[in-house]
Amino acid sequence: MTKSGIVVKSVGGVFTVESDGRKYVCFAPKKLRYNDLDIVVGDRVAFNILERGKGVIAEVLPRRNKLTRPEIANVDVCFIVLASEPQPDLYLCDKVLVNCFQEKILPVIVVNKIDLSCNAAQTVTENYSEIADIVRVSALNGDVNELKPYLADGKIACFAGQSAVGKTSLLNALLPDTHAETGGISAKSGRGVHTTRHSSLHRAEGCYLADTCGFSLCELDNIRSDELRLYWDDFVTVAHGCKYPSCTHTAEPDCAVKAAVQSGKINASRYARYTEEYNELKEYEKRRY
Repeated sequence: MTKSGIVVKSVGGVFTVESDGRKYVCFAPKKLRYNDLDIVVGDRVAFNILERGKGVIAEVLPRRNKLTRPEIANVDVCFIVLASEPQPDLYLCDKVLVNCFQEKILPVIVVNKIDLSCNAAQTVTENYSEIADIVRVSALNGDVNELKPYLADGKIACFAGQSAVGKTSLLNALLPDTHAETGGISAKSGRGVHTTRHSSLHRAEGCYLADTCGFSLCELDNIRSDELRLYWDDFVTVAHGCKYPSCTHTAEPDCAVKAAVQSGKINASRYARYTEEYNELKEYEKRRY
């Protein structure tokens, strides 16, 4: 019998597929991939049922999108989690935002641990108030109600961000029966300790929530340097005033974006991170070609 379902866990080439409320342990032929890409959590698949709750994946159904970090497919909402501890990595946040805009995924910036400090919330607001929805929560206090409006039926929502910002704690607060392992900050390095080692999907009132691994790097090697400007929404809104239609907002004269930075309309720190990422992509292109 052939059924369709969604991959809710992937470990070492073994896939857990959920279909009609039941989970099957499935395997896939080595040659089976989606457009030369590996099968990932969130993929919808057709599989043939074997005995004792096992199956073989026969086909990977078309994807709507795929995030690079975390690696998950068919995402509707990406909660980008920041906190006062560890120190927010806004450079990483910018890259995840670009990935979301590329893949037509709704980004929501979540400031966790507001019970500890509001400094992170202020920094996030200064940088992203014109870019994405920003919500303030406290997983420790169970104050996560602001996330619930984004969890519509049939949707897939995932958490993204550094280790120890509280992604798994937020999942546990939304789904008390999950009891996923949480970590903390390393006293030696000051960085988050990895606890989630594999991405997985969990049912949440008709939608799916993804618990994902923390990460500190996110490369944008699938985008050209001259395209980067198209995924910075606050730049796009003023770029019509640039002298050149293809202005990259770096070395060109009469740039409306640089003028907006000077006037304070665009956050100067965010612009500095943009130019750093632009230069990284230029260097990558030189090495590649």
